[in-house]
Amino acid sequence: MIRKRKNLLLLTFLALMVVVSACGSSTSNSSSKKNTATSEPTASTNEPAKAAPITMTVQYPKSDNLAGIEFTDKKVARFQEQYPNVTVKKNDWQYSPNEIGIKMAAHQAPSFIRVPATEGKVLLEHQWLTDLTPFMEKYEHANDFNEKLVSPFMIDGKMYAIPANGYIMAVMINKKLFDEKNVPLPTPDWTWDDFYAAAKATADPAKGIAGFAMMAKGNEGGWNWTNFLYGAGGTTQNATDGKVTSAFNSEEGVKAMEFMKKLRWEGDALPQNWALNFGDVYNLFKQGRAAMVLGDRIEDAINNGGMKKEDLIILPIPSMEKGGDHTCVLGGNYDVINPQETPEVQQMAFNYVTFDLFKDSELDAMKLVLEDRKAKGQVYLYGAPAYYKADSEYGKKFEALVNQYPDNVFRYDPEVSKLMVGVPEPSYNGQECYAALTNVLQEVFSNKDADVKALLDAAAKKFDQEVLSKVVVK
Repeated sequence: MIRKRKNLLLLTFLALMVVVSACGSSTSNSSSKKNTATSEPTASTNEPAKAAPITMTVQYPKSDNLAGIEFTDKKVARFQEQYPNVTVKKNDWQYSPNEIGIKMAAHQAPSFIRVPATEGKVLLEHQWLTDLTPFMEKYEHANDFNEKLVSPFMIDGKMYAIPANGYIMAVMINKKLFDEKNVPLPTPDWTWDDFYAAAKATADPAKGIAGFAMMAKGNEGGWNWTNFLYGAGGTTQNATDGKVTSAFNSEEGVKAMEFMKKLRWEGDALPQNWALNFGDVYNLFKQGRAAMVLGDRIEDAINNGGMKKEDLIILPIPSMEKGGDHTCVLGGNYDVINPQETPEVQQMAFNYVTFDLFKDSELDAMKLVLEDRKAKGQVYLYGAPAYYKADSEYGKKFEALVNQYPDNVFRYDPEVSKLMVGVPEPSYNGQECYAALTNVLQEVFSNKDADVKALLDAAAKKFDQEVLSKVVVK
């Protein structure tokens, strides 16, 4: 899952959830030490002892995120009602793979950090994760999380992160552009051939309209392409005999990259300026200049782009062949705790992360979001993978609430959801892997005579030598 999208498919209220950062410097995370955040009766008076003061830093939204700031302020206020001994400081630093090492070395990293799914093995390798198993042993909802979302940070039987939100990659379609060119809408069981035909037929280069716009500028280019690699039956990496090696230069990888080449040079289906990042692609879509894009940014398209609910549909990633699996990237965002913190701060950070999870307070916050969408004539996207199990008691409560706002909810078609098969993102150095793949993608889009196999082989060799050869698999 990559950084700029980091909020692809994020539930609005969950996407606004925040993380905490820290002041402590202890490297211990033992659960055996006394948690001073809890009051206990004294022997002499039998009255509760005053909890020791704790200071933690909440990761605060950026200044232009007014809704996020309001949400965070309300959560902090409620949290401090229950934990009056906690002093909360604000910090708007967001996770960056290029900055986390500096922050940790200087002991300035937040005590609680929200990170994408790709970062688990990298953070663990550097010992930048706290084992949450001791905290989970005391947590009443430890067994209620969505197993699919937990898996990227469940390592060697230990849980290292709390899932905040998730996504399974899909295709978002502008029906109007299909209608204008009299192109039939694809069905959920479509294939690569159907995708190619639709992209070619809806493209209108003279008018600056692309049939398909994909990301090809930063790491997100490799992230987008990996969906087609998975669809071809391939994978990005292999881990055997204690070593990790690239696997994207396989026969399946060649098929997936050749398909990109076909879209670019035979179908003329991509934007003339194809070097687009995360925001560029969705802006193009909102402007009516791309018939199809990867993702499900329905809320952004309607609430911020002025598009109409009835003009949009979501379909699964096409299967390579008829009857095949609609395999795609499964990712999300996770909250991890800084192991440099004291046990007391770690426990309080855990309390903050899980403060509203599985509770009516979260449903109350969701109701405020839905009421706000209703007042503004906006929509809320429902049906993405959530941190909770959809068929759980809490999942049913959440759905019952959403059902009260039929005009303001954009739902995944159950048939579409049933077809989608999510595969986790690369386990080791995922962001660097995506970057290496983006380099290949750019060569293919730049040169119609590009040798796809040679490019993938060269990228794999370089990535293995410079990055994966240094990975230690335990």
